[in-house]
Amino acid sequence: MAEQRKKPVSGVYGSLAYDLDALVKERQLEEAGQMHEVQRRQEEARRRKAAAKPKVQLSPMLLGGIAVLTALVVVLLMGYVQLTQISNSVTEMKNEMGQLNDEHVALLTKYEQTFEMAAVKEAAESLGMSKPSAGQIEYVELGGPDKAVVYAAGKDGVLDKFFASVEDGVGAVVEYFQ
Repeated sequence: MAEQRKKPVSGVYGSLAYDLDALVKERQLEEAGQMHEVQRRQEEARRRKAAAKPKVQLSPMLLGGIAVLTALVVVLLMGYVQLTQISNSVTEMKNEMGQLNDEHVALLTKYEQTFEMAAVKEAAESLGMSKPSAGQIEYVELGGPDKAVVYAAGKDGVLDKFFASVEDGVGAVVEYFQ
């Protein structure tokens, strides 16, 4: 039986010891081939990118759009500046108006106190004044009825009314922007 299990023996040419460096050498050769292939592909991709890059030129439409956008931003910022100034002046005017209202109330009170009837009567008596008697009062009558004449302006035509309304509109616009 032992004879049947024997494998046929082939010829051996050289050493029968394992070459341990053979696998390492084989891997190095494969990696070198792959590295060469990767380098070749990278170089080819660089050449394509360099050849495919067109010269960069800005279109006049883009430059015009940027100019318009910049102008709009400047106008918007100037509007904010004016709005801030107007808000500040409105606040100052409100404060001043409150102070003036307080001063008005104080002056009105002082004015009313000067015309207090008891004070007026006392001042008149101290100066020697008295109420007139019935014999000292005389009424003057004018002869004839009372009259008043009102002159009305002539009726305006359609053109006069149109020009007046245009003038009022232009005046309102000018007043708004002042």
